[in-house]
Amino acid sequence: MDLLDEVRKAPMSRLQIRAVAVAIALMMIDGMDVAVAAYAAPALSKSWSLDPVTLGFLLSSGLFGMAAGSLFLTPFSDKIGRRKMMLVALILVSAGMTLSVFAGDVVQLIAYRVLAGLGIGGMIANLNVFVSEYSSDKRRGSIFGLYTAGFAIGATLGGFIAGPLIPQFGWRSVFVVGASASILMLAVTWRFLPESLDYLVSKRPRNALAQVNAILVQMRRPALSALPELPQDQQTGRGIKDLLTGRMAAQTVLLWVGYGLMIAAYYFASTWTPKLIATSSGDDNLGVTMGLVVNFGGIIGCFIFSILAAFLRSRHLLLGSLLISALIYVAFGMTFTQTSLAIVIGAALGLVTSANVAGFYATTPALFPPALRGTGVGWMVGIGRLVSIVSPIVVGYLLAGEWKAENIFMLFGLPLVVSALSMAAVWALSTKTKPSTPVPTMIS
Repeated sequence: MDLLDEVRKAPMSRLQIRAVAVAIALMMIDGMDVAVAAYAAPALSKSWSLDPVTLGFLLSSGLFGMAAGSLFLTPFSDKIGRRKMMLVALILVSAGMTLSVFAGDVVQLIAYRVLAGLGIGGMIANLNVFVSEYSSDKRRGSIFGLYTAGFAIGATLGGFIAGPLIPQFGWRSVFVVGASASILMLAVTWRFLPESLDYLVSKRPRNALAQVNAILVQMRRPALSALPELPQDQQTGRGIKDLLTGRMAAQTVLLWVGYGLMIAAYYFASTWTPKLIATSSGDDNLGVTMGLVVNFGGIIGCFIFSILAAFLRSRHLLLGSLLISALIYVAFGMTFTQTSLAIVIGAALGLVTSANVAGFYATTPALFPPALRGTGVGWMVGIGRLVSIVSPIVVGYLLAGEWKAENIFMLFGLPLVVSALSMAAVWALSTKTKPSTPVPTMIS
């Protein structure tokens, strides 16, 4: 695997930069596609007279699809390749967004959101692996800060678009924009996204050597006469069974817990905040504004993470961000009814929650060997999505049970503390673990 080590230690080539740029653009589309339902929720719930529980199921439907995509689609990237999996995922997203425009009732819209979520889930987990593999060791943490910002930028753009469009053309208009953007990125990905070198070297599909050399030429590196020999512990892989065998099992489960609780809190804030603020204030436009503020704070948070990652270890940044975000959820709940102060703290909420996501994306792909990386990250993201599905639904039931919105925000501080403890345990186990058998192990 000397080739891959050399590539990761060298300055990034134009091809690597282009690959990462396309991935960031895809994250922007994912952010927009996920956020449109939240922005459309106030107008949609009025148009169809949806109660809080039904709206909670609608907002969770996309998360359900994302969980299924991460669990069942992303592992195929270890079999058919990262690029092909990306194209399949984009086709599903485009289809789901297009069909959402023509939904006749809430059941149909839920089904179409599941379809779009299926593609988004398969794409995001696959993109995490792809960006990790095409980033240099020196720039990986900073690149993941920028990469994660793409999601928040896309969600923010969705808000800027939704603000004027929904009052003028109705809630369906934002799905038209999302569908158009997804179809455009399908064409861009087909034209510009290369296959992963790690996949080609570790899985060795047909014509792997020719594909590797074609990529190396674009990177201005010498061609190979033969593929490098694989280490013994990467010559076989059974997929998910390897992740739950022996010394990897505890680390895998703790990783699922840490990511699942973090992303549950993230999606509660991103899906319910516009609606809760709109209900509390009686102003739908203020709900959209708060959604914009939270997402704009997320963009700033990713850029801050990107800068700090050049000087500090990403894992330390993640642990600090998780603990700080728990405090900010509590502070947001305490100031929820004070509009001016809540907007400021809402920006801080977006800042730390996006930094949490950037931290997980930057640190977790390297925990898995290349032959299992798509499966490992896919299952982490998928399990996290399954946990996060419960989040908007539970909030709907809590609201129906007359819980105050501010108390719900304070409640979500607890999962973030548990997430930080879980990740501290993952890295402690990883540091203490020393390989004794040729079973793939997590590495720090």
